[in-house]
Amino acid sequence: MRKWFVCGLLVGLTILMAACDEVPANDSSGESPDAEVMSVPTRTVKPIVSFTPRFTATPIPSMTLTPSDTPLPTDTTLPPTATLTPTPSPTPTVEGVIRSTENVNLRSGPGFNNPVVLSLSPGTRLGVIGSVTDDRGVTWYKVAFDDEDGNPQRLWVSGSLLETDYDQRIAGAGEASPAETEDPAVTRTPGPTTEPNRVEILAYCRQKNVRPASPTTNDNVYIEWSWYVARQDLMDQHLENSTYEVRLDGELLDDWEQYATDMRLEQGVWITYWYYPVGKLDAGEHNVDFQVTWDEAITDGYEQFGPGTPNEIDQGDCTFTVTEP
Repeated sequence: MRKWFVCGLLVGLTILMAACDEVPANDSSGESPDAEVMSVPTRTVKPIVSFTPRFTATPIPSMTLTPSDTPLPTDTTLPPTATLTPTPSPTPTVEGVIRSTENVNLRSGPGFNNPVVLSLSPGTRLGVIGSVTDDRGVTWYKVAFDDEDGNPQRLWVSGSLLETDYDQRIAGAGEASPAETEDPAVTRTPGPTTEPNRVEILAYCRQKNVRPASPTTNDNVYIEWSWYVARQDLMDQHLENSTYEVRLDGELLDDWEQYATDMRLEQGVWITYWYYPVGKLDAGEHNVDFQVTWDEAITDGYEQFGPGTPNEIDQGDCTFTVTEP
């Protein structure tokens, strides 16, 4: 009995040892089965860990923030700012009224030599936006209004024909005239080269509402008149067909042709002046009578003059006083 028990025990030990020998035969790494089992979770974790940075580190979500970085919302404020820039169109704050017994001419510039743009009837109310005084001492007002077609106009009218408190308002405000400070295109009517004791008298000062100067007996007096045209070639028509009869105190001023200046461009028109020297005059009142006629009909580019036209003759006069120095 003991013999069989021993034999059975030996057989069982033999089987058990055979089973233990099979395990290392299949394990090439030489590790224990427990170590192999522990390595499995380690391998499965590595892919998960390697993938998680892709979700946390991917720049795509942060790149979607670029719309907030774009300057469009702040840039859109620029157009409203630009629209606030004022348009240089003066707003009349002072009013004037045409005072005359007949229609009054409004001109493109401050001076009787500037072209007439249109005429307005007495009583017309206008905005006044500036004033200047020309070399003859005549005040001109720059007026603003809308014509019949609704177009804004900026023209000039003689101060003697406009009733306004513009000068007082400007003086009271301590401001300079806008026409003198903001309108560089305005130029004063130029005369010839100045000379000592020279005084010019406009031959038709009454018709032009110009107050003549008062020369003294020591001054050299010149009688002045002029003619302007829209184009240079039209001046030849006038010079070839015109005849001036200008008289000082009834005496005809002969050889007037030689006292004409060269034609020049002023305020968009071509103009020729005549300055007739009459020298020193006696104290007292003196009269100038002016008349021009034409042999044939001509045009200055604005109106017709001469035989068969509405302006067959152009005439005027002026009275001035010479005083003792």
